[in-house]
Parts: sequence; C-alpha cells; structure tokens
Amino acid sequence: MSEIQPATSAVAPKLTKKEQELFDLLEGNPGKCFSRAYLLQRIWGYRDDTRTRTVDVHVSRLRKKLGDRVDLAIHTVVRQGYVLEVRGSASRTGETRFASADRTASAFGQPVWAN
Repeated sequence: MSEIQPATSAVAPKLTKKEQELFDLLEGNPGKCFSRAYLLQRIWGYRDDTRTRTVDVHVSRLRKKLGDRVDLAIHTVVRQGYVLEVRGSASRTGETRFASADRTASAFGQPVWAN
C-alpha cells in the first residue's frame, strides 16, 4: 500500500509499524467500517475481550498525520468502529458514502461492515 502524503509537503510523515498497518487496512478498504475488536485482533493480535484504547490512540495519531488533507478522512462510526472516506478524484468508486457531517451510523447510508 502507500504511505500517507501530506497535502502541503512532498515529504511523507513517518508512521510507526502499527500506524502503517492500520492505514494500509483502511486505505485498502475505503468505505468499510472496521470494529475496534476486529482491528485489535487483526493488527495487534489481541483477544476479543481485551479492553484497551490503543485503537483510538492510533486512529487519533493517523488523523493528525493526515493533517489538512481533503481527499482522505478517518471517521468514527458511533458504537461500530472506524471507516476511511476517500473523497474526490482519489475515490475508487467515484462517489462518497458520507452524505452528512454527522458521524453516526445513520449518516452513512449502507456501509459495508467488517466482523
């Protein structure tokens, strides 16, 4: 997959191994919502019943590293997980699944869910 390219600089921000794995998974599946439990198992190898904020912290760091990019956004789907929105000409489908700035599941039409 690709490294994040900041909107204002030709130099890609440095990502940790886990940040890169998380970004690659989201980037490879734009519009697909991944639950925290799935991400913890897939990226970190944790069991389903693990309680940790590591996913939230890594997503927060990725958002900061994305900066002011207008073509990518990581959204929180309340009580569901995280989803990457690819906007504009960079979109693989040519359209966005996000019709509203509201971050609740009802704002997404019919997203694809990961178990």
